[in-house]
Amino acid sequence: MSGDRGLAIQMLDLLKARQVAVTAFIVGNWLDANGDLITRFVEDGHELANHTYTHPAFASLDRAAMANEVTGCRDILLRLAGTGGNYFRPSGTTNGIDDPGPTVIDVARSAGYSTVVGYDVDPADYQDPGASVIAQRTIDALQPGSIVSLHFGHAGTIDALPEILFALDARSLRPVVVNQLLAS
Repeated sequence: MSGDRGLAIQMLDLLKARQVAVTAFIVGNWLDANGDLITRFVEDGHELANHTYTHPAFASLDRAAMANEVTGCRDILLRLAGTGGNYFRPSGTTNGIDDPGPTVIDVARSAGYSTVVGYDVDPADYQDPGASVIAQRTIDALQPGSIVSLHFGHAGTIDALPEILFALDARSLRPVVVNQLLAS
């Protein structure tokens, strides 16, 4: 979660109206600048998770820089939400299904994250292909148990969300937070 504050509020409003909770992998420096929104995330039932402090190409960092990215975001989450979250997702990955490797897993564990989360659905919404393309790519790839990577700092993603949620409803699927997904 990073990007335009107004789009984040639109996303929160839309999810609240649909009574949907998501896991928000938050970028720490965005949270630093928009800390007042953390209450809204928590009150609306969203799960908070760590997505680094500055959103670098994580795998290109040395171990110390990785640790700084993970703990920087964790510490902001702790200060503002009272929890560092349960999950970490590296930033700047080329896809969400590759094993992150032992260094990333070890750095995450050292910061208190026993689980590094990936994703299997990536509509490449960060490239701003438009709402209809984002919706179609997402809907085409969805299966029960999918983890979808959406970037709410993009207007096309917000505009695609109602169609995506409608398609989930039509398939009798419901978005859940990662904690619920992994518990099932």
